[in-house]
Amino acid sequence: MNTRLLSLFLLVLLFWSGQARAQSTVIYDQKKLESLTLSSADHAELHSMAVDLGYVSSRSRTTRLLLPVEFEQQERITRDGNQINFTASLKNMRVRERVLYREFDFAEALVPATITAKVQLLGAEDKVLQTFDVYTKDIDQNGTTILAQSFIKDTTAFNGYKVRVVETKLGFSAKNRSLVRERKELVNRYYDTDARLAQLSRDLQTINPNDIDRLAQHGERLKALEVEMDRAVESRLERELGLRQHDPVQLMRRAKDLDNRLRERRAALDQMWARLPEIFYNRGLELAMNGNARAARDFFERSVAANPAFAPSHLQLARLDLQAGYLKESAQRTRDLLNRMQPDPETFRFAQELALNIQNEYVRFGEQLNNQGKYHQALQQFEEAREFCRGISSLRCRPELWESGMAYAANGIYDNLLQAGRTALHGKNLPQAEKLAREAQAYARNNRTFIGTDAAAQTLMRDVQQQVYVNHMASGRKTLQARQYADALASFEKARSVASEYDLKEQADASSLLRQAAKPVILARINDGQQQAANNRLAQARIIAAEVTNLQVKYNLVSDKELDAKFRQLSQGIFSQECANAQASYEQHYQRSLQLSRQGQFAQAAAALDQALAAAKENGGCAISTATADAELVRIDAPAHYQETLQKVEYLISQNKMTEAVQLYLQAGQQFAEDGVERFGLQHAPLLALAGRHENKTFVAEVARHTAAHGEAAAAVDLVKRLVSLKYTKYNLNQLQEQVGEQLAVRDVQANPKANYKQQAETYTGGNKDLKKLNKAYQKKFKKLT
Repeated sequence: MNTRLLSLFLLVLLFWSGQARAQSTVIYDQKKLESLTLSSADHAELHSMAVDLGYVSSRSRTTRLLLPVEFEQQERITRDGNQINFTASLKNMRVRERVLYREFDFAEALVPATITAKVQLLGAEDKVLQTFDVYTKDIDQNGTTILAQSFIKDTTAFNGYKVRVVETKLGFSAKNRSLVRERKELVNRYYDTDARLAQLSRDLQTINPNDIDRLAQHGERLKALEVEMDRAVESRLERELGLRQHDPVQLMRRAKDLDNRLRERRAALDQMWARLPEIFYNRGLELAMNGNARAARDFFERSVAANPAFAPSHLQLARLDLQAGYLKESAQRTRDLLNRMQPDPETFRFAQELALNIQNEYVRFGEQLNNQGKYHQALQQFEEAREFCRGISSLRCRPELWESGMAYAANGIYDNLLQAGRTALHGKNLPQAEKLAREAQAYARNNRTFIGTDAAAQTLMRDVQQQVYVNHMASGRKTLQARQYADALASFEKARSVASEYDLKEQADASSLLRQAAKPVILARINDGQQQAANNRLAQARIIAAEVTNLQVKYNLVSDKELDAKFRQLSQGIFSQECANAQASYEQHYQRSLQLSRQGQFAQAAAALDQALAAAKENGGCAISTATADAELVRIDAPAHYQETLQKVEYLISQNKMTEAVQLYLQAGQQFAEDGVERFGLQHAPLLALAGRHENKTFVAEVARHTAAHGEAAAAVDLVKRLVSLKYTKYNLNQLQEQVGEQLAVRDVQANPKANYKQQAETYTGGNKDLKKLNKAYQKKFKKLT
């Protein structure tokens, strides 16, 4: 059903569209080809472009460019009932002849871009009915534009209307100038590129792959030409100048040919580069065979520069180094060749032979130095031989070649150290002799493979230290005779230390001389200790006493009666001064306690008495009497205990333990009364008084709860008011008012459940708005309980 309806609708639509076309009738339709010739003398824009293209001289007006232009012009009139529609248009405007600049046609760029004309509608007898002025109408890039398009009403049956275009003038715009300028630039670049290609072709002729001495320079120059070639030909030239259809100098073909020639020259250079190491190697080998080692080295080095991995040239350079006496350089190059490169079998075999020759040369030179007594240098040569051989895994080494030489050199160095040490000892240069003996010992230990024992070095060291011991003892005897006991003791100590360290036999009177020098030194230290004790510098005095004891033991002078008597005097002086200090400390603390008691600070006074008793107890041997402190402590025990309790209350408040603080303060008041503390001039403030002046708001709130719970309504309300003035936090203040209000209500209900609770609440709060939470809580609790 739907398909049939759709088909019917399409038939009706086609019928009405056919009717509509049948009603539109063409009554005039004329097409004609128009031609105009534009002169540069009449058009300033054309004149300017003609000058640019070289057709007209800028200084002369006699020469001119004539531009023949043709286009198709169409006039059309149709009748559509009572309406006459008419149109005038043109299309396919073009320049009929070519305008060449350097063999390229600019006609397309010179097609006029604007038109000025008059379009007339003609009636009977060609009478002008309407005129339409067209002024500088733009012509599109296809040479097309509509000059005029309009209609008139006509109820007559006249069908002789005509359209006529008159006074046609073509013009140019900035678009023409831009097109001419751009195309001219492209043409100029075209010929510039032609010149560049010609120059590149000439430059390419200078690139010679066979000039091996300057092959690197040729390579760099070719690379520059390749870069220049990439930049030379622009793809835009081919596209916009249409070079596929018109290429006057065959630029594209020549560019392709030149590019192929560049590629061929690059391939030739690369091939020559690949052969260059071998070419240089062969030249160098020829020169070497003719005895010209210097020139041969130059070519071998150039071969290596061309290819650092070319092993044959490295081998020849290593040989030349060995021949010239550069052993280390030859060894390094040979090692690198065998370890890091992959030489051909023949080069590998020759390199192995060269490596063995280098090893033998190291050994030969080392043996020569051993014979000359230059053991250090010889040892270095043998070590070089060992390291060189071990550094090449593929080389079969012969350790016996260098081990015997190393042993000979090491023993020679050891013997030289011993001989130099003995010479220094005989010359009484003991520091140098000791230094050489230590070096000999260290050298023998570090070279146990070649030097069996360091016994000779040990003997030398004992001989040196024996002389050092003798010198210390002689110096000690001399200073002892001069009564320079401290210096004498230091010398004897050094002598004993040397004898102990090196197991030397001491002189028979060494111990006696040591004690003779030590005793005066110890007596001097005792005197120092006594002076420190007398000046009440007991710490220093005790240190000296301990030092004296150690010295007596060290030098076996414990039984010396004079020293013992002097030490007892020192100890007694220290003890006496300690007792005097303890007695003074006791008296100071006791007198301070009396002063504090007079000021009513009994807790601090009791603490001072404890310090006095402690000073006496710490020095029990001094028998200091503490009767006065004991009696005073008993006397002030009650007020001191009371004040200590108050201090604990403040501590509990600081720890936010408010309930414990309130209970402890109440206990302090009870203690105050029971112990009669009032007789000591102290007063106990009631809990409310304390809360009335205390700055801790939480403590004041706790006291308010306590007084409310015990029926002290007025006091509780007063404390709440104080918290209001102290700006207690709103949340906590509200909670407190509710708690106090409820506690007062509970007490009042128990006393008189029929009381006027509203009046009673007002009595408590006195109409204070800050206490409205208390008022409300009181009334609510009272009503709930009754």
